[in-house]
Amino acid sequence: MKPVNHRAWFLVAPMLVLVAFTAVIPLMTVVNYSVQYVATNAQFHWVGDLWFREVLHSEKFWNALWRNLVFSGFILAIEIPLGVLIALNMPRKGWGVPVCLVLMALPLLIPWYVVGMIWQMFGRVDIGLMGVMLRDLGYNYEGDPIDAWFTLILMDVWHWTSLVALLAYAGLVSIPDAYYQAARIDGASKFAVLRYIQLPKLRGVLMIAVLLRFMDSF
Repeated sequence: MKPVNHRAWFLVAPMLVLVAFTAVIPLMTVVNYSVQYVATNAQFHWVGDLWFREVLHSEKFWNALWRNLVFSGFILAIEIPLGVLIALNMPRKGWGVPVCLVLMALPLLIPWYVVGMIWQMFGRVDIGLMGVMLRDLGYNYEGDPIDAWFTLILMDVWHWTSLVALLAYAGLVSIPDAYYQAARIDGASKFAVLRYIQLPKLRGVLMIAVLLRFMDSF
């Protein structure tokens, strides 16, 4: 019987310790606070599932949850197809490849609060590029909740569609050329190639994209 080498655990141990400090311990702290009440004198009092029962019976919570799910649904319905479409049209060879990759990565480097500041400047009536036009069209993202909600969707799509495009592009370039050669021999159309070759091969990549975008948007 071949002996098992356990030395690899020593390489994984630092990562496990880091995850414990950055994820597990804060999570347990949150769980601890969720079942206790902190008085003004910093005294903890056990309340059990009181906070959970209050939240589950709160109409405000259920309304917020529904709005959040709808928001994430809109995000996924827009960004996933749009990201795949962009990836399909990105070049596979030549100088255009690094240029497109850099351009796609630029929005991902911008922090969220900077994105908000950029779009706020765009929408301002006095100095914004779109402010006057939006005002003339009756669009008011500061005073109308529907307009504000639509603006948030637009900001998220502008910021994070590049992530989906890059993931889809990585999946597309990993497809062997033999599949495309067989499709050309069979006379398959571009839609058939997309349906029977590219989308099935992108299933794992798109699942990662859906999970990442759902967790972040939610």
